Amino acid sequence: MNPRTRLMTLLVAGAVAVVAAAIALVLMLNRPTEAPRPDPVAATVPVALDAEGVPEDLSIGVVLTLGQSGEPGSEYNRAAQGAVVAAQRFAQGGATVTLSTQNDRGTEDGARAAVAALAEQGVSGVVVASSGPQAQAAAKAAGELGLPTILPYAQPSQPAPSLWTTVPSGTSVEVALRTAVNGKDRVLLVNDGGPAAASVPVAQTLDLQDFDDLTGLAQEAAILTGDQQRAPGAPAGSVSVEAAGPADAVIVSAATPQRLARLVQALQSRDVSVPLVLADGATAPAFASALSELDGTASGQLVGIASSGGDSTALQQDAQGRGMSAFLSAVRLAAGDPDIKNLTGDAPFSADAWAADPASHDAVVALVRAAALAGGSEPSEVGEALRTLSLGPGEGLAGPTLDFTRPEALGAKATPVYASAQDLGLRPADENAPRLVWVPAPAPTSTNP
Repeated sequence: MNPRTRLMTLLVAGAVAVVAAAIALVLMLNRPTEAPRPDPVAATVPVALDAEGVPEDLSIGVVLTLGQSGEPGSEYNRAAQGAVVAAQRFAQGGATVTLSTQNDRGTEDGARAAVAALAEQGVSGVVVASSGPQAQAAAKAAGELGLPTILPYAQPSQPAPSLWTTVPSGTSVEVALRTAVNGKDRVLLVNDGGPAAASVPVAQTLDLQDFDDLTGLAQEAAILTGDQQRAPGAPAGSVSVEAAGPADAVIVSAATPQRLARLVQALQSRDVSVPLVLADGATAPAFASALSELDGTASGQLVGIASSGGDSTALQQDAQGRGMSAFLSAVRLAAGDPDIKNLTGDAPFSADAWAADPASHDAVVALVRAAALAGGSEPSEVGEALRTLSLGPGEGLAGPTLDFTRPEALGAKATPVYASAQDLGLRPADENAPRLVWVPAPAPTSTNP
């Protein structure tokens, strides 16, 4: 190679190197930044909750509807024992959180009196652990007194700066209902005083008030789903299932979870085999308890509506799963201590450990976190602090993230969840507890080999 050729080769090689370096620099400068990790919570969420900043005199009120006979609102008095779990977790972290409980007696006047009594006791905030008109009356009374109030099981009748709800929005529930019956074109509604599924096209409705008894309604539903034959000599105006086509899903709605369980058991006793979509109340512990007492069956045929899968969330490998796991660990610890009582102090917590839920637990956690941020127990300051908070598993929540900068704090959407009788082994062993858990996907059915 002559000198001239050698020089040209070196110049070309140098140019190529410069271009390559420039390309590498451009790629480095324009490389997309790594997406933020959505799961910054520690690998293990501690059972004890950090108590830094919690005032020494902090007291939180809880309004309950007491009763064991299916009184409206009483379906949550066992679920509300999750509040005890929250107080115990803060106690392990070094803070004393006093829970003051009042019974609203199932009436609006009783609810207002309960809130007034809690205000006189000097509570810093209130958890209204009931539903229906008395829950709305309690929320309104608390709002008028400026008490920061969280409703984990109901919507307030009207907004107020110091009121929050952590239930899914009505729109979210309607969307979940439509999802649950997606692909079904002959939906039957069976109702006993519950809300109608306004946004779901319904082919036919059976209302208990139009029948002599529950057995008659269940038999007619079984005929309309094609699971029973119409008896000879039926009225001439009876619907012909063969001509119209059998119903391919049943939406079951009732005024209370206990009445809902009665409808479900009656339909099951008539071998109704299509999906039973439970519009409201199915995830309350009272439904599980009533269904068990009636010898009903918890199976994937039952479809509820909820913002999460309940205890099964603890099996998830993410932040919410670890938050739920820590909560259930705290439930087991509290149940193992005979000195820890329920909210009314008349029975050991262990009797209700199977029902204590994340919603009531998270409401107490939120109020305690707000008091810690406020640096005191004055209700107005606690409410002002709560309005700035968004909380998740990292702050001790067991359920979905809650954003208290808005009145409807729950951001998670309602979705269909499916019943299962599987024992997950996450709660204390209790042979008297009903075996029903809700999972976010259909429970697997067993097959014979």
